[in-house]
Amino acid sequence: MDSTDNKSDIKSRPGIKIKWVNTVLMVLTGFLCFFVFLSSIVTKNKYDDLISSVIDYSESSKAINEFRNATDFLTNQVRLFSVNYDLNFMNNYFEEVNNLQQREKSLMILEMTHLGDAPDVNLNMALRESNYLKEIDCYSMKLICEALQLPKDSIPADLQTIELNPEDIPLSQQEKLRKAQSILFDSTYLASKSRINTYTSTSLSILVSDYLKYQNKHDADVNRLFTFERIELLSLLVLSIFLFLFITFMVLRPLHNQVKNIEKGTRINVEGAYETRYIARTYNSLLEKNEIKASILKHKAEHDPLTDLINREGFNQIKKILSESLEPVAYLLIDVDSFKKINDTYGHGTGDAVLKKIANLLKEKFRNTDYVARIGGDEFSVIMTKFGPSPEDIIQSKISSLNKVLQNVSDGLPSISLSVGVAFSYKGFESVLEEQADKALYRVKNGGKCNCSFYEVALDKNI
Repeated sequence: MDSTDNKSDIKSRPGIKIKWVNTVLMVLTGFLCFFVFLSSIVTKNKYDDLISSVIDYSESSKAINEFRNATDFLTNQVRLFSVNYDLNFMNNYFEEVNNLQQREKSLMILEMTHLGDAPDVNLNMALRESNYLKEIDCYSMKLICEALQLPKDSIPADLQTIELNPEDIPLSQQEKLRKAQSILFDSTYLASKSRINTYTSTSLSILVSDYLKYQNKHDADVNRLFTFERIELLSLLVLSIFLFLFITFMVLRPLHNQVKNIEKGTRINVEGAYETRYIARTYNSLLEKNEIKASILKHKAEHDPLTDLINREGFNQIKKILSESLEPVAYLLIDVDSFKKINDTYGHGTGDAVLKKIANLLKEKFRNTDYVARIGGDEFSVIMTKFGPSPEDIIQSKISSLNKVLQNVSDGLPSISLSVGVAFSYKGFESVLEEQADKALYRVKNGGKCNCSFYEVALDKNI
């Protein structure tokens, strides 16, 4: 098949564009993820509601049972007092009534979530009935206190204000004691106790019934949500499988075949998505016309013979290449402090050794993606690329570490230090960086040397 036939074939079958497939899949995935997220929120709310209802049921049922226990406790204490006349039982009775107040507390707990509801209404009726029994209890204990002729200070304040019925005043001690016992066990008292139990049982029964109704409704809602989430997850799985198959058969496999043909230098098959077809058509056209041109960026990185670093010429080529880029760069201008004094004091051989030491340390401290150069006698420069959002701390740390090592004389070389000026650009290398780094270096030199300074527009006027 010649190139004309090939182009005709491409035009008749342009292929599916990856960007459109990607857009559609992203939109569908976004919608599904949104619904999954929404479902998770609803499920979480349902779960919170369930936990809240469980807690409410637990606390409410506990409150009802504690109310019943409190009324039984009061009855037991007053009856025990009527039998053995132990003041501890009477004191326990009024400790519950006046201090612990478990009946009132139970009712308050129930009213927090069921105010005006049937459980609350029934428990209020039980409290009224219990208060009616309390009046009987107190009159019974008053009769006992009168019969036993207890000292006034041993009688609770609640009983001191109670007046005996006129018909009970002339009763003998034994008659008063018998009456005190009888009114705690007569039919009126027992009927009232029965009504309290009925009210509390009804309150608890309604509470359980309401909870079961809510739980059944909640279970149905949760099951619907889980079904919906399963459908959403299954849809995501289907989309993922489709995306995998599309990328495999429409992108990766055609690209793999094209790479093999390019390595062999032969025509590549026109297949796959629109983009891979376009690549194949373009490559085949260039191959047939023998006009394939490899645009490879080259720069002659000549090296300084003393330090084996990039020299000024090579460094200029790198700056030119980076000036055509939009990636952020940091330009470091490095000056050896008082280097002339080293040459004058120890000779040029020692000075050369110091320069080699500095060069080796610079290569160790900076990465392979950075460009380290010697651009003059004792002047070095570094261009950093591919750094994070806050490179100042990293650069400051590197320079401080370098100066610490250079000031160590354990290797027999004299102590030396570096002053560094730094300037940044976030759109490739710009010529203004050299002037900015020089101003930053000037600030270090005037500030005592052996440090690192970063160019800032706000400080430019003070330099």
